[in-house]
Amino acid sequence: MGKTCGDCGCKEGEYHEPGCDMERCPFCGRQLISCRCCYKYLGFNYDWNLPQRGLPVDIYENGLTLELCDKWDTILREKGLIPYIQYPVLCVKCGKLWPELFHVPDEEWEYYIEPAKQSKVICWDCYCEIKQLIDEHKMVKRIFTPEQDREDG
Repeated sequence: MGKTCGDCGCKEGEYHEPGCDMERCPFCGRQLISCRCCYKYLGFNYDWNLPQRGLPVDIYENGLTLELCDKWDTILREKGLIPYIQYPVLCVKCGKLWPELFHVPDEEWEYYIEPAKQSKVICWDCYCEIKQLIDEHKMVKRIFTPEQDREDG
């Protein structure tokens, strides 16, 4: 029995249906429908800090035109679409296969989970263990004098 995409239903090795939220961008590797690569490769200066993100008003308000969508599709196909392959999801701490996903506020996640692991999957049991360990020791602070810092460096 083959594995299928949970959104569009394609089988492993097949291409996702257009608009599938599981399809990956061949340029950045993120979710294709939410990455901003289309603007870059279509020649726009997308910048989160600019008014309308640096996009023409009509594109900012209405999205890409059908002509631009077709051009983007051609660019994607020339680069090479990414077929669906189901990779296992593992807890980065204990290795548990297919842990149940959960959500905590970003501020909490960033406080308890070290930066290099924040984009990884952590199961609920490991998350609770990490929180407990950090909370038990949060009163202990490492304070270095400039001399100690130089000696350790």
